[in-house]
Amino acid sequence: MKQTKRLPLRSFFLLCAHVILFMEKAESGSVNGSANVLSLDAVRDTLIRLEDTIVFSLIERAKYPINSAMYNESAGLVAGHHGSFIKFFVKRTEALHAQAGRYGSEEENAFFPGSLSCSLVSSRPSTNVLHPVAKIVNLNKDIWDMYINQLLPLITAGGDDGNYALAAAADLACLQAISRRIHYGKFVAEVKFLDDSPEYTRLIRARVCITS
Repeated sequence: MKQTKRLPLRSFFLLCAHVILFMEKAESGSVNGSANVLSLDAVRDTLIRLEDTIVFSLIERAKYPINSAMYNESAGLVAGHHGSFIKFFVKRTEALHAQAGRYGSEEENAFFPGSLSCSLVSSRPSTNVLHPVAKIVNLNKDIWDMYINQLLPLITAGGDDGNYALAAAADLACLQAISRRIHYGKFVAEVKFLDDSPEYTRLIRARVCITS
């Protein structure tokens, strides 16, 4: 990972603003699990909270230096693990969260879905809001690459303080916040479709005919 010059505080907040504006293009949204509250107003309110979460998460990560060794695939920081410390940390954390049932929610998207454990917790009955095909939409690989290779070097100072676990926890908080903000675009698409299903159905079928 190439270390770039750390941004001054004012530029850091401007960067946060640009990250949020970038994610606005995804037209992200949120619901709390019920079709009855699936509305653009509810989505908009949640987006505001998510944007705050992203900014505060980035500020927390900026407290630590870049700790480049964490992202080195051949650093050998974890005994018996072939890969970077950050991948080890995220995979193990997601596996634990999966056992607690986190990824049974439509709002959650894992960075390493192939490493998830089965849930050990009985889930409460819920009504799915999204179309089943939405499950295959996962942009986390792109989010991971952008965060590690582009954003992280801009918000952190050079150096290595050895606080890998704390820095990795801050990284994961940032990654999850950005991921949730972007993937809520699936809910925006759903709420817009439900608002005028006949028209969107016509447009979808017309596009299918054009591309087939």
